[in-house]
Order: sequence, then C-alpha cells, then structure tokens
Amino acid sequence: MHFASMRQYIVVLIIAAVVALAVTAYLSLPRAYLLMATTTSTRDTGLLPPMLRNFTLDTGIEVRYIAVGTGQALDAGRRGDVDVVMVHAPALEAEFIASKDGLCRNQIMYNTFVIVGPAGDSAGVRNATSAPDALARIYDNRSRFESRADNSGTNIKELALWSAAGLNASSFGTWYEKTNQGMGATLTIANERAAYTLSDDGTWFAREPTLPYLGLLYNRTDSVLRNQYSVIPVNPATHPGVFSERALAFAQWLVGPRGQSFIGAFKVHGHTIFTPDGTGDC
Repeated sequence: MHFASMRQYIVVLIIAAVVALAVTAYLSLPRAYLLMATTTSTRDTGLLPPMLRNFTLDTGIEVRYIAVGTGQALDAGRRGDVDVVMVHAPALEAEFIASKDGLCRNQIMYNTFVIVGPAGDSAGVRNATSAPDALARIYDNRSRFESRADNSGTNIKELALWSAAGLNASSFGTWYEKTNQGMGATLTIANERAAYTLSDDGTWFAREPTLPYLGLLYNRTDSVLRNQYSVIPVNPATHPGVFSERALAFAQWLVGPRGQSFIGAFKVHGHTIFTPDGTGDC
C-alpha cells in the first residue's frame, strides 16, 4: 500500500476509535431526566408539554415521555423501563401496586368518556338511555365502530360497556374495526370512515375542529363514564435503578397546588379538559 494511503487509513482508524470511545462514554453517563410512560390522551389533549415545562421550571427536573395505551405503559413500568407511569385504568393500577411494581398511587385528575359518531347518527345513539344502551343500538344497527383495541384505559372501558350491554366484542363482525392506535388517531380514522367510537371528552374537544364528519352524540355524567387518571412511581425495591426520588417529586407536584392549579386552568378551544382531584399516598 502506498505510504500516503496507509497514513490516511491509519487516520481513519484513529478517528473511528475516538468516535467509538466518545459514544461509549456518552452512553455511560448517568441519565439526568425522569422517564415516564403515559397514555396517548394526555399527549393528544395538549396537556403534557406545558405541564411538564412548568414542573421543570419549579423543580429543575426534566421529564421525557412515551405515549402508549395504559396496558403498555404499565408493562413498561413492570420491566423497569420507566421511572413513573401516568395512566387511567384503576383495576390494572391496583394490580400494578399489588405486584409491588408500583411504589404508591396518586389520583390527579379526571374527565369523561363520551361516544362520538356520524352526525346523521343512524344508530340513534343520541336517544340512548345509558352508555350500554348506546352501544347496543350500534350493535343492533351494525354501524361501523372503531375500537382502539390496544389495551388502553379507553379500550378497557369500551369492552366493559359492551359487556354491560350483554355483548361480547370478540364475536363481532366486520363492522367492528380495530385501529390499534391512540385516541387522536382513532378519532381521525372514525371521521374518515363515518364510524362511531368511544373517546375521552378531553381528546374529543381538542380534536373536534379537525373532525367535521363526527358529532358528540352521548355526553352524560354517568358515574360509569368517569375517566380517572393517576400517577404511579415505579417501585425501586422491585426495579433497582429507577429514579424514585424524582418520580416521587413529580407525583407530589401533580397533587400539590401548582400541579392542580395548572390542570384546572388548562383549556383547549374554550373547554376545560381535565378536572383536578389530587389525592393519594405518595
């Protein structure tokens, strides 16, 4: 090999080695931020970015997040992949705490599940006497329905409402479609396909201007439709290495005056998206 070529080759090897060492050193640095798994509705309503900025300003703790269904968020907590979860499926949360994956649980806010669908409402959902009756009408009419089918809090509530109507979603025909998507994406699909779906009212109000072919058809204060959100730090005794002190600081901030005030004041298109109800044992 020519001397000049050999020298260039050696230089390239040295640069590659230096880069590799730099990357290794960077990856070995302790993580400085809090990592949260949360539901898509907290993201799709627009709540998370400004709320997390306020928390960081108050505490100096940065929070990064992944937005998935509640079932997936809790699975991330069970693996110890995240430091804290923000979710909305009380029965699954109780299991998470009972298995020692969760350290403690603070309720932070709630909104309401609603049924939206084509403005023409061929199934007559507007005239329903209850949420199960509304879904029974959709079933009887075989109207197209978009299910998140993602083990999210919304999906779990939807399946419970079908069951309350005496129906089993696993036996439904092609009119029952599974999006395997978050709330915002599922609303978009329902709008495109003139379909019914179950949503939390916060995401509906946030996305309503972009959904011209859908209407809010069932919006009642039935206790069964209350959609409670909670924050749970991951248990460091079960998952060593999680940032439990920072996760606890976050859980406590959310139920404190600053967090609760922010949640209560947050509006989209003139609608209050969540009602603060901070309480818990963190």
